[in-house]
Amino acid sequence: MTRVENVFVLGVDRALEAEMRIERLVSEHQTKLARFVRRFVDDREAALDLTQDAFFAAYRMLKSDPQRPLTAGWLYKTATNHAISLLRKKKRRGETLPLEEAAGAFRLDESTADSLDLQTALNRLPAEQLACVMLTSYAGYSSQEAALILNTSADAVRQRVHRAMRSMRQVMAR
Repeated sequence: MTRVENVFVLGVDRALEAEMRIERLVSEHQTKLARFVRRFVDDREAALDLTQDAFFAAYRMLKSDPQRPLTAGWLYKTATNHAISLLRKKKRRGETLPLEEAAGAFRLDESTADSLDLQTALNRLPAEQLACVMLTSYAGYSSQEAALILNTSADAVRQRVHRAMRSMRQVMAR
């Protein structure tokens, strides 16, 4: 084989290896990651887009370096960063709830009312506190693991969760 043929075969092998690893990551983590992001941004379509963006970022990374270790923590960190960016964009734009969705919010059952209260309380949290709450309370990461994902200290994560819970209790008590 010539040098050009070797380079081509190597490139094809890398792409195939990246695709296989991405397929495995998607099959193992897609549902749970999408659920996590959905709770984070409170928008089903946006959550699916953000989940896809996280997997696409992983694919790009693996395509350039198939030997790079990618973990569930990396996926959650990437998805969390994408979600925080989206929430910041929404906050800057001042987006409101579409009329169709607002009308559907008026249900009579108590569990729906509690869920709406909880979502309202979550929506009022700053992005950093929301990320800590979602990673520790919903995704099940420890404070130490969440700190690694968010690139902060475990004490900062615990403090943000504590402040977030206090704020949420105040909002839900009203």
